[in-house]
Amino acid sequence: MWVSGNQLTAPDGRMGSMSVCPRSPGLATLALLVCGCLPCPDPFYEFSAAKPQVRLPLDEAPHCFGGGEWWYYTGRLTADTGQEFGIETVIFHVPQLPILLVTEAWAAHYAVTDVDGGQFYYDQAASIGPQWCSTGLGTGFDLGTPLVSMRGGNGQDSIEAAFADGRYALHLALTDARGPVLHGDDGYVPYGAGGASFYYSRPRMDANGTLCVGDMTLNVSGQMWFDRQWGRDLDNPLQRWDWYSIRLDNGSDIMLFVFPGDVGQVAFGTLMPASSPASWISAADFRITPSAVWVSPATGTEYEVGWQIELPGQQMVLALTAVVEEAELDARATTQNTYWEGLCTVVGQSGDQAVTGYAYVEQANGGA
Repeated sequence: MWVSGNQLTAPDGRMGSMSVCPRSPGLATLALLVCGCLPCPDPFYEFSAAKPQVRLPLDEAPHCFGGGEWWYYTGRLTADTGQEFGIETVIFHVPQLPILLVTEAWAAHYAVTDVDGGQFYYDQAASIGPQWCSTGLGTGFDLGTPLVSMRGGNGQDSIEAAFADGRYALHLALTDARGPVLHGDDGYVPYGAGGASFYYSRPRMDANGTLCVGDMTLNVSGQMWFDRQWGRDLDNPLQRWDWYSIRLDNGSDIMLFVFPGDVGQVAFGTLMPASSPASWISAADFRITPSAVWVSPATGTEYEVGWQIELPGQQMVLALTAVVEEAELDARATTQNTYWEGLCTVVGQSGDQAVTGYAYVEQANGGA
C-alpha cells in the first residue's frame, strides 16, 4: 500500500504549470509487482565480522536485515536551452526482519531546484510491503516506487522520477566517471555518537537524459553524486546531521559529515583529489563557519544557507552559498523528519589557485 505526502507548490504558494509530458508507464505499476529482497548479502555480516567493510558489487543490492539504507542521487543538470536545475532523488529502505513478522518499509523523495526561476519543489511517497527491489545477488539494484525508480550496478545507473501530478518527469542515464569511493578506506565509518554505518559514493556520474518542464521536454546533461549508506545504526529518523558534497571544477571532490550531538560533535570527511587517491579527513582537518541563515515559515526551523569551509592542510578556503534558500523538505509523512537539502555555488582558493564549483548540502533536523 502506498501513501503520499505531496508538497508541489513553490515557496510563495504558486503552482507551476501542469506538465503534459508523458509519465513513464512503469512508475505507477512497479509498486504492484511482488518480489522479495532475497537473495541478499549476508544479513548478519555487520554483527559477525571482526572488521566490517563495504563489499562491491555485493552491497549494491538491498539488504535484508539491520537498520536502514538508502540510494541517494544529487546533482546539477543543464538543459540544451541553457536552463539549470538541481536534482535530488532518493529511495529509503527499512529491511524486513527475517524472523519477526515485520514488513518492509520504503520511502522516496524527489526535489527539483529551478535555478533560473529561483524556485524549489518536492514530492514524497511511502509504502509498507514488498515491492520490486533487486535483480539478484551481486547484480546491482532495481528499485521501483510511484515517485522514483532506480536501476544500477557497476556504475551504470538509470533514474526515472515524476511528481504525483506528472510534473518534472525525469529520465536519466548515468555513467560513473571516477569510480566508487569507500569512505574511511574500508567504507565503515562513524555514524553519530557511538554508531557506525557502511558508506560509499560515486561522486562523479555523468548524466544525460530528459526533464519535462511545463509543456516542454528538455534535453539535459550534467553530473550526479551517488551516495549509498546502510547499517544497523541507521534506524533513528530523529538523528541530526549536516552533510556536504562538494564538486570542484578542477576535478576534485570533498565529502564532509558533521553530527552535532548532545555529548560532543562527531565529524569526518573524505578528500578526493582529481589525480590521486582519496584520503580520510578528521574533525581536526576542517572548519565550517556559517555565514547566513534562513528560517522556515512552515516549521520555524533555522537552517544555515551559507558557509565558509576551511581545510588548512590543503590551503583551501571555500565559500558555499545556497542557490535557493527555501529548500526545506517536510518529510514527516514518509521518513518522519524534516530536512534542508539545497544546491549551492562554490567559490574559493586552493593554494594559489582560484577554484569554483557547486555543492549539495543537507541539514537533517530530526522531527522538529
